[in-house]
Amino acid sequence: MVINSIRRFLDFLAKMGLSVRDDPPKVLDVASRRWSAPVDGFALSAEPVPSDDPEAVPAISVALRNVGATIARLEIPLWLAFYRIEVSGAAPTAYGRALLKSQQQSGRQSITLMPGAAVETHLPVGALYAVRRGAPAEVWIHCEPQGNPLSVMTSIM
Repeated sequence: MVINSIRRFLDFLAKMGLSVRDDPPKVLDVASRRWSAPVDGFALSAEPVPSDDPEAVPAISVALRNVGATIARLEIPLWLAFYRIEVSGAAPTAYGRALLKSQQQSGRQSITLMPGAAVETHLPVGALYAVRRGAPAEVWIHCEPQGNPLSVMTSIM
């Protein structure tokens, strides 16, 4: 019983983006994803994060891929400020409004993408927006890696 509680707590921390244990590095399978049309050497992909936990907050996996022939070095805001999220029929939660506002005022990060490489992040859409469990919703993700807009849509339940 105690071990299950500890495991659930560690899983909760991991879902929040905190690394508590030594998980193996995740490899992003770019071939199995649906990508947006390329814009200035970049493509965007979004898909729901599968979960076996019925209580899990719906999240989406968003990946930015360098489809150009040269190395891309980007200086971008932190992930929640870099990606603009729109959810059909759902307003931001109080937590979402506060988090998105704090992310807008925070720092920047540098990423380097080799040709063909992608970088992935999980966005906790269910924590940021009032999404009803079991109700389908369209989630639009927008970003501007080098000043030109990219957009992609996925559906969540």
